[in-house]
Amino acid sequence: MFTYMAVVALATSVSSANLSTNPTWYNDYGQAHQRLAAVQKPMAVFVGSGQDGWKNVIRDGGLEPAVKKLLAEKFVCVYIDTDTAAGKKLAAQFEVAARGLIISDRAGSAQAYSLSGTLTKAELEQTLTKYADTGKDVRTTETVVREAPAARPVYTPQYYVPAYRTRST
Repeated sequence: MFTYMAVVALATSVSSANLSTNPTWYNDYGQAHQRLAAVQKPMAVFVGSGQDGWKNVIRDGGLEPAVKKLLAEKFVCVYIDTDTAAGKKLAAQFEVAARGLIISDRAGSAQAYSLSGTLTKAELEQTLTKYADTGKDVRTTETVVREAPAARPVYTPQYYVPAYRTRST
């Protein structure tokens, strides 16, 4: 009986340790913004498509344990799915193509970093580490464009030119 309880206690402590190192993902930008106001942490907004599309922002695989821990402790994490109409609209407002990453300030009122495209694992860790400091005031946005947003159609005016008429005599 004692062995069984020890195993359960150990399993519970291991599972709760894993919970603290995995980020909580918000799919609703409004809810994430409310959470941001409560905890005063910067927001990391991942833009992608599909159920786990946030993984597509990372060029060479998934999240490393150190990055998961950094996201869980220092950021409010949001995933915008561009497969939905609302996700497409929000991604367009952020001026992100099919995938990207936006990092806000701790108040959620300014963008500190904006990426349209992908990052390597090392680049992601460097970027998150750089913007994890919640004490920094954001005055400019670091913008990186690796994939251009869909171009807006160019309007080409069409002119009506009447055909010349010839007179028969």
